[in-house]
Amino acid sequence: MDDRDLVGRARRGDPEAFTQLMMQYQVPLYNMALRMVGRPDDAADIAQEAFTRAWQKIRTLRDAPFKSWLFQIAANLCYDHFRRGKRYGSMPEDDQTSNVVSLGIATPDPQERAEASERNRLVRESIQALEPDMRLAIILRDVNGMAYDEIAGVMGVPLGTVKSRIARARAQVQERLQQHPDFFPTSREDAHAE
Repeated sequence: MDDRDLVGRARRGDPEAFTQLMMQYQVPLYNMALRMVGRPDDAADIAQEAFTRAWQKIRTLRDAPFKSWLFQIAANLCYDHFRRGKRYGSMPEDDQTSNVVSLGIATPDPQERAEASERNRLVRESIQALEPDMRLAIILRDVNGMAYDEIAGVMGVPLGTVKSRIARARAQVQERLQQHPDFFPTSREDAHAE
């Protein structure tokens, strides 16, 4: 069943349909919130509040795609989090996206695991250093895999603004990562240089 059918049923008061929507989006929504605010407990609270607000307001949803609308609610909650003066927390080291064992990939030797862990930490820190608007744009695109038009819907900005924010965010992340040439060589020759 697609989102439109589930949303239609949820708008008519069917909690089972809304539960199916929650099951579909709970992991990507939580992951987006976690990368925005950095603390698992805060991210869980934001995701839960986003679903609560979505259920309360589902009857107001008209033509917008549910996914964009839901992520917009969560993004606004993340911005509220920052406005209340809360800072970005430190991402847990066992971040799901970097857990090689859970993906069924052969476990690298300890040196490779340590290097991969350090690379992941540097990427997370580079993303967390971005301004919230750029951080949200790059997380939605490069982590959640959303299309540019979906991101524009989430952020409530024109498509050109989304593309600009993503380009600037990628450039800033790349600039920060290039400060660590042992982990992020700037060219193929650097990667093979000893």
